[in-house]
Amino acid sequence: MPQVISIDNFLDQHSDDKQIELCGKLAIVRKILEAESRSHLFIDPSNIYNKMRFSDIEHTWVTNFWKLLTENCSQEALEGRFKSVAFIIFNYDRCIEHYLYYSLQNVYNMSPGDAASLVKCIEIYHPYGTVGSLPWLGQPNSIEYGATPNPHQLVNLAKQIKTFTEGTDEQSSDVLSIRSLTMTSSRILFLGFAFHKLNIDLLFSTPANQSAVRHIFATANGLSKSDISSIEVEIRNMGVSQANVLIRGDLKCSQIFQEYWRSLSFL
Repeated sequence: MPQVISIDNFLDQHSDDKQIELCGKLAIVRKILEAESRSHLFIDPSNIYNKMRFSDIEHTWVTNFWKLLTENCSQEALEGRFKSVAFIIFNYDRCIEHYLYYSLQNVYNMSPGDAASLVKCIEIYHPYGTVGSLPWLGQPNSIEYGATPNPHQLVNLAKQIKTFTEGTDEQSSDVLSIRSLTMTSSRILFLGFAFHKLNIDLLFSTPANQSAVRHIFATANGLSKSDISSIEVEIRNMGVSQANVLIRGDLKCSQIFQEYWRSLSFL
């Protein structure tokens, strides 16, 4: 692993070896679930009265996004607001779904069933799969957030992880739906996105309509000025005018919402 960019790249380099692929997917599921269990979003199931500690994540990007998403929004208007946003998540975890589900119950005093129904109306794509569905989504191969899978579960959950090749296959993934979103959305926000060439190609197929009014905001914390300039060129080649591309190497994910609150507002 020290000599490769990531385990995903390693599996891609060994795509012809199914045993290595399986072992890699098993490891991904196990480590992601362990990471979920250590996150501030985890709810200890040992006591039914335990709740998500929202104060621990008050200054994170997900809380800032939640405030933006629900700004001046009554419970009756939530469905329309939720249907106006979509997520394309390149990670394997279920943080977004998990957070939204419990936030609706906490802020709007919703029942678990109503909260689940509302989260389901959001378009959420995981091009490379997830470590399993959350139980309240009512889908096969589910597992609680941060739970420890038994060996049988682990094998089944590993089947939901996709390699680069599998995730970008138009015949067996959501690539076409994802590209339709990116080509028609008025605003696109990249958070913690590394802008790997393969993932950019997954998002955009052909140049967008030059006359379309589209704005792209992105964090690029840790990337060099040279790389940021190169990324800007790639995005402009997709049909987005230079004035509408804002890639900020000086902002973290939580900060970009503060910087462009009015530009990103749903109001």
